[in-house]
Amino acid sequence: MTTIRDVARLAGVAPSTASLALNSRKRVSSDTRQKVLQAAQALGYIPNSLAKNLTAQSTGIIGILMAEIINPYHSSLTHFIKKELRKKSYRMNLGITEGEVPIEEEVLRDFISQKVDGVLIHTADIINFNLSTFYELIKRKIPTVLIGGGIEGVNLPIVDVELEKGSYKLTRYLIQRGYKRFLFLSGMKAAITFKRRIDGFQKAMLENGYPVWETDIVETHPDIEGGYSSAFEIFNKNHPDYDVILCVNDYMAFGVLKALRELKIKVPENIGLAGFDDISFASVAGVPLTTVRIPIEELAIKSVDLLYQSILFKENSKEKSIWKKTVDTEVVVRQSTL
Repeated sequence: MTTIRDVARLAGVAPSTASLALNSRKRVSSDTRQKVLQAAQALGYIPNSLAKNLTAQSTGIIGILMAEIINPYHSSLTHFIKKELRKKSYRMNLGITEGEVPIEEEVLRDFISQKVDGVLIHTADIINFNLSTFYELIKRKIPTVLIGGGIEGVNLPIVDVELEKGSYKLTRYLIQRGYKRFLFLSGMKAAITFKRRIDGFQKAMLENGYPVWETDIVETHPDIEGGYSSAFEIFNKNHPDYDVILCVNDYMAFGVLKALRELKIKVPENIGLAGFDDISFASVAGVPLTTVRIPIEELAIKSVDLLYQSILFKENSKEKSIWKKTVDTEVVVRQSTL
């Protein structure tokens, strides 16, 4: 069991100083308090006084804001978040925005009126948002964690996913395997998650001397139907010289695979195909999918842990705002590429 002495040792201070810092006493400098809070967070230490106060004031509800849960990636993330929250005796209130700002605002207002103990916001699919709504969460000191990346102008704890790095690594791997002509099927480029994946793709291409034409990046719905309709239109009417298709997520890649099968274009013999996320079905698709793995359970664990620490230490808002955790990505090679 972690003690105050363990926290003090990690922070490099005396146990008495660590205790003062955790209880927000003014006799401790902000730098020292920050070191102690970070040590407590790293060790998962919960002071008895904070734990008692937390129980007395808690509604036991955590608000989760997501654009949708049809994509298996989102449903898996929601499942693991719910599992982690249950371990900490919290219930989950899930708000689905469908990518619409008015719905997003309504959901967040509901969270505020319900006096939720904290909020987790999956920022990756947000295209438009009202900053004033986020500021309202901050103003009311409702602990909030952003999942998947930050939002410009919003200073909150973040669990970031190395999306650009993952896309870069995948593109570089495919170039090394001999692929030269890339078609990138994306969702709305304004969405954080898609923009960062495009950035990684373009960086790898340019570093290896391959041009990226505007027509090589196609916006469509980031789902099975979007992948199917785009691939069918591109390869049915024309005979483009693409030798590999990169999809912004696996869900879209399944639709592409269906279209190519109907057009009698073999994967990977005639064209390579890769996705992103490594959802559960990626390994058992008609042609097992090369993709980029996001460790979804790790993402959920880190997000809930950071929110929990933020709830415990929410009076230390200045220190809380700089908290950040990162989840790395990994290229997974399967039979959809040579």
